[in-house]
Amino acid sequence: MNSRPLGATGMHVSALTMGCWEIGGLAWGPMPAPEAADLVRAVADAGITAFDTAEAYGNGRSEVILGHALRDRRDEVTFITKTGYLPGVDGAQMLLDEQPQDYRATSIRRACELSRQRLQTDYIDVYLLHDPPMAAVLREEPFAELRRLQDRGEIRAWGVSSSPAVVAEAVRRWGAQVVETPFNAASPEAADELFPVAADANAGVLARSPFASGNLILTPEQRQALYAGDWRHFHDPARVAADAAVAERLETLADLRDEPVTDTAIKYVLGHPEVSTCIVGISDVAEIAPNVRATAEPLLDEQSRAQLSAAL
Repeated sequence: MNSRPLGATGMHVSALTMGCWEIGGLAWGPMPAPEAADLVRAVADAGITAFDTAEAYGNGRSEVILGHALRDRRDEVTFITKTGYLPGVDGAQMLLDEQPQDYRATSIRRACELSRQRLQTDYIDVYLLHDPPMAAVLREEPFAELRRLQDRGEIRAWGVSSSPAVVAEAVRRWGAQVVETPFNAASPEAADELFPVAADANAGVLARSPFASGNLILTPEQRQALYAGDWRHFHDPARVAADAAVAERLETLADLRDEPVTDTAIKYVLGHPEVSTCIVGISDVAEIAPNVRATAEPLLDEQSRAQLSAAL
């Protein structure tokens, strides 16, 4: 597994990061905690050294599992976690028209303390505001608190996880050191809205959702067979249909390259040099090797990406 610099933070991360929402156990279907811990250790054994979680994933369960599974390998891994959603939201998103969020300094400070306890660590490598709206990013208070946490050694780097436009503003306005945003063949906006800004500021870029939460790889039958409480059942049907059209083009390109479509999707993301790492959700040991294989050269070069964009 190749590693890449995380902007100007001085840290390097594996080309793939394990997305750890799935091991929270509410929004993606049940996973026993011992099984989840074994999965995390298997991922680390495969050379993936970065793990992306949040206090909201299972209301802390994901962080607890990570902290337990990797407590003897802390110096080998990068913990990325996030704060902003009030407890109780994960697994109940579909019931709410608007999910409650809190970006006050006191809330950020307390949340960071609890995340460190759950992760069994004295410091968090990357601490992000979780899906703040633009209005929150325009306020100085949360960013002043993130800087204080960094000055105290409780976090190594800080930033924002949100849409490309929101995280780009966080870089421009406050100098966010690391940003996380959706980026895939169906949602390529970050290439124009964020990447030039991040490159100028040397901010680390965490690209999530390479498969568009499954929309680029799941068949209708596979989607129907998902766990009854899986949040993907509640995706906007219009967006699912639009992503399905992109999936057809992506599959055509994968056939031309003689590789699985999952490989092409990941190579599309990692082919952009501004990307520090691609966050991939992993919920089964059998998914590890194919995802790791997808990071191998050649990635999708600029010409291949242009061909795909033209087809779309």
